Amino acid sequence: MSILQIKNLSKSFKTGKNVTSVLDGISLEINKGDIFGVIGLSGEGKSTLVRCINRLEQADSGSIYFNDDEIIEVGLLYGSSLRNYRKKVSMIFQDFNLLNQKTVYQNIEFPLTLGKHHHKKAENASRINELIKLVGLSGKENSYPSELSGGQKQRVAIARALINNPKILLCDEATSALDPTTAEQILDLLKNLNKELGLTIIIIAHQMSVIERICNKVAILSEHKVVECGDVSEVFLNPQTEAARKLIYSGHVVTKLHDSKLIKFEFNGDTNQPLIANIIQECNILVSIVYANSWVVDDKIYGQLMIKLPYHEKDIDRLKTYLDLKNIAYKEVESDELGDSLKGR
Repeated sequence: MSILQIKNLSKSFKTGKNVTSVLDGISLEINKGDIFGVIGLSGEGKSTLVRCINRLEQADSGSIYFNDDEIIEVGLLYGSSLRNYRKKVSMIFQDFNLLNQKTVYQNIEFPLTLGKHHHKKAENASRINELIKLVGLSGKENSYPSELSGGQKQRVAIARALINNPKILLCDEATSALDPTTAEQILDLLKNLNKELGLTIIIIAHQMSVIERICNKVAILSEHKVVECGDVSEVFLNPQTEAARKLIYSGHVVTKLHDSKLIKFEFNGDTNQPLIANIIQECNILVSIVYANSWVVDDKIYGQLMIKLPYHEKDIDRLKTYLDLKNIAYKEVESDELGDSLKGR
């Protein structure tokens, strides 16, 4: 069931006489309960997109449908309607945005002090304490941001974003300022919130590892447009565009691939077969692995492996005959499909 639809969203910035397009006809559909990742190179408009969703930026054109029956047209959301929308679509940032003069408890409470529920002290206290426990900050209620680690600050920001029981949580590079171990802990927390609260999460990221770890859907931005969108497993296993291939393979392939042909294997759950060892032993062929990766999506293991074809035609025929005989699915690909950025590495 769709919870958020974005249709033909466009945004430009004007500097003097220069007009720079940042979003060009973006259309996405996010379903309830999704952990939806948006990824692309720097400058493709990822952060602008999420800020337009939360109305921190005003798009030039396009529409956003929330819960199917609420249309928020560009330029038509103000005052109390905007405040109510932001309660349903909350947001956390890379730099946490905490109030340094307030404690953990007070930072989480802060959104309530701005609305009509500020007088419900007992009810508010129960909710705040519940969230402090939920995000793993018990015992830190009276600490100030200067006394917290980066991961703890982001936990405060997450609790504050949840105070009004939002339906969607927007995360703008929420783990980029954290060390790898802490980033993984925050991603695990977000995944748990998704499961426990039924919270729909939209994550803006520039690291494939973030998308791999917790997202079930992904959209790839290139040249300020959506060039691929779908299930993470499908997009990662079968990238259709050069932009997607660059993001997925870049940094993994270290062999020179000029004019080489490759064979790609994909697997879903079955990672126990010693494929390469069997090829070497049964075909008497030495193969070169140029790329291998695996990830977990919805508790299922997905992955792919690429090997360079042997130089001799007889070896190639023997390899293909073996794979066909063993009913092993494979696909022949050109090295160019990995993207120009990988050539000559």
